[in-house]
Amino acid sequence: MCGISGFVHPDPYQPVDMGILRRMTDIMRHRGPDGEGFYSGPGAGLGFRRLSIIDLETGDQPLSNENGSLELICNGEIYNYVELRKTLVQKGHFFQTKSDAEVIVHLYEDYGVECLTHLRGMFAFALWDTDKQQLFLARDRLGIKPIHYAVAKDGTLYFASEQKSILISDQIQRDVNAQAFQDLFTFGFILAPKTLFQHIHSVPPGHYVLYKHGKVSISRYWNLSFPEKDNRRADSEDVWVERLREKLKEVVSLHMQSDVPVGAWLSGGIDSSAVVSLMRGFTDIPVHTFSLGFDDSPHFDEVTSQKTLDKFPGFDFPNERVAFNQSHFDFFLKGIWHHEDPTSSGNHATRMLLAQASASRFKVVLTGEGADEVFGGYPWYRFNALLRPFAVLPRSMRRMMLQLTGTLKQRPWSSSVFLAPHKMNLNRYADFLGAFGRENIMDGVLSDQWRNHISDNPNNYLSVTDFDLYDHWHDFEKIQYMETKTRLADYIVRGLDRSTMAYSLEARVPFLDHELVELCTQIPPSLKMKYLKEKYIFRKSMANHLPPEITWRKKRGLAAPNSDWLRSELPEHIKYYFSEPQLRKKGYFKPPIVRQLLNQHREGQGDFSRALMVILSVQIWDDLFIQGCKP
Repeated sequence: MCGISGFVHPDPYQPVDMGILRRMTDIMRHRGPDGEGFYSGPGAGLGFRRLSIIDLETGDQPLSNENGSLELICNGEIYNYVELRKTLVQKGHFFQTKSDAEVIVHLYEDYGVECLTHLRGMFAFALWDTDKQQLFLARDRLGIKPIHYAVAKDGTLYFASEQKSILISDQIQRDVNAQAFQDLFTFGFILAPKTLFQHIHSVPPGHYVLYKHGKVSISRYWNLSFPEKDNRRADSEDVWVERLREKLKEVVSLHMQSDVPVGAWLSGGIDSSAVVSLMRGFTDIPVHTFSLGFDDSPHFDEVTSQKTLDKFPGFDFPNERVAFNQSHFDFFLKGIWHHEDPTSSGNHATRMLLAQASASRFKVVLTGEGADEVFGGYPWYRFNALLRPFAVLPRSMRRMMLQLTGTLKQRPWSSSVFLAPHKMNLNRYADFLGAFGRENIMDGVLSDQWRNHISDNPNNYLSVTDFDLYDHWHDFEKIQYMETKTRLADYIVRGLDRSTMAYSLEARVPFLDHELVELCTQIPPSLKMKYLKEKYIFRKSMANHLPPEITWRKKRGLAAPNSDWLRSELPEHIKYYFSEPQLRKKGYFKPPIVRQLLNQHREGQGDFSRALMVILSVQIWDDLFIQGCKP
């Protein structure tokens, strides 16, 4: 696990400015405090920060091939590197290290960009081909590891694991992307390839970028797919239970590969409990776990109000409990620096506290992220099944039905799902997330200047539903597809990566192994949600490994108590960012409307916490990244 950065000039003879390259690399020291490495050649420079996990002695980067014509820097882990290495050695390749990443160099020699189809793991890498004068950037299939790029006015391409690394080069204009505001107030996060910067882009999951002589091309090498509704294997439930159980064991075993000790995060739910339970079968050492609780908001605390796995007979292992409270609000500010793009959530702050505690003992933890996307565990799958038949009615009729029953005010989220459009597209999915409702609060709170920017440049979403077979899938799987293409990469694993790497901690996500994901696409929706019980087949497969209470426990999920925080006594620096002078100075939002929203929220006249968190995050983001580039 590392941080990577660099740049390639359109002129192959232009020398590399090592001052810029060092600045870009040094600002990500938190991603790799164990060492650094550089490559500088005609037209290209690569920088690397190392977190030593595999091959502690000889795993430094950049890595090169036998004749030195290729230079690689990679962030991530290749879990099938042992078998790939054996095959490559048999084919005559010579390895200089025991690093898992070195297999990429030799695979590229044999297969070119098709080397990506051979890799199993989480990765983002940059490979410089000196013979072709070509840069090859790639991101793993599910977007677990991040990589960003930008093209300067002179045609130079800058890339890095984090946006701040590109900004510190001082070669990229810091123009704000108005379209990203529309994402923030629609989904609660920004959809790739956009960032809040107009000129910095994220490489989407399952894509690669080629840059040669000043020209950029982007291509997709992997996509999620499901069987057509009428073309599915007719295997029994028992067959699927056994098949899934064996794959889960294999995946957890692979993710435990490490030359340093491995810990785990543990909540009260089945996802992390399953990971920890399976880990115990592959080590003689007790698995050390870490759990997060909330002192000030007990209704958010799932590890105090219910027994975690370590409290059940036969599951005796150490568990450290970390409690988040109002005094930890500084993690929110620090979280913006590391997370970079704002969101409507404060989850990064809570995760950072957990990461800080974990990093005091470990460099690697396994987590349960991804299971809800892979098995369809979120509440909107159930609500969609129940309310979907009403979607054919005119929206005015559905709204009247809600008003007559009083549901509109009592249950705003379920009302949002009830009013969602019939077509299973991004608009309907946005209503599932329930971030702001159909009456978009952005129209009122965003300043006229930025509202006009959006009107002049409407957000033309890259369609996530353009896959040829999309219309032939079950509704359940259409939601899974949209989640994988948007919220999973742009919010879930993005936040996990930034929160953990802030403390030089590698978080591994076994549920996002692409072979497991592809296996789960074949499981019928009727087994993923049976009798409205979410993740049924997963629960059934783990029934022999977990206590029944955990196996069939209702999902709660991690959520930061934003609403409670914003109703409590706010720290002075938070009041500062909400103040009228600061709002006017930055110019993104209308101060009277922000004041009205904050007052109404604090007086209990509505829950505007998500909109307020976006406003607060953008205000802080502006200080950190527009006014300067410093923590």
